[in-house]
Amino acid sequence: MIHVSPQQLASAAVVTTQPRALTPARYLALRRSAAGMSINAVAVMIAANKRDLGEARDLIALLETPGAVARRPETIDALRNAFPFDPDVYRQLASEPAERHPRVCHACGCSAWDPHVDAHGIETLDWADEATCTRCDNAASIATGRLR
Repeated sequence: MIHVSPQQLASAAVVTTQPRALTPARYLALRRSAAGMSINAVAVMIAANKRDLGEARDLIALLETPGAVARRPETIDALRNAFPFDPDVYRQLASEPAERHPRVCHACGCSAWDPHVDAHGIETLDWADEATCTRCDNAASIATGRLR
């Protein structure tokens, strides 16, 4: 058994762990996945024609690669028409320092600006911890058999 005096406890440094900063690439991948869409399905929606399908697939894969950021607003608009995400959240993740990033679930990419919508069309968002929404936390609990 470890014993700690009240003085030692009071002087101990409190260590908090902040979630790693979410990248814009990861945000896009999470939102696409949360929408239930594959890269190919999104490519079909944004490609101008069948000849451009391969290029569209490559673009999406590239934008979901760490370090990549969309340069053109038209690209963001096309992706936004294919699956729900907030372009302002994307831009903030791409251009602001981590301490200015919005709070985003690291499992599904939801935020206050793109929350979950339940079966009744009501937008919901609550947090289980700094980096996980309650919906993803509950899903993980069910999947692992760890019920709260």
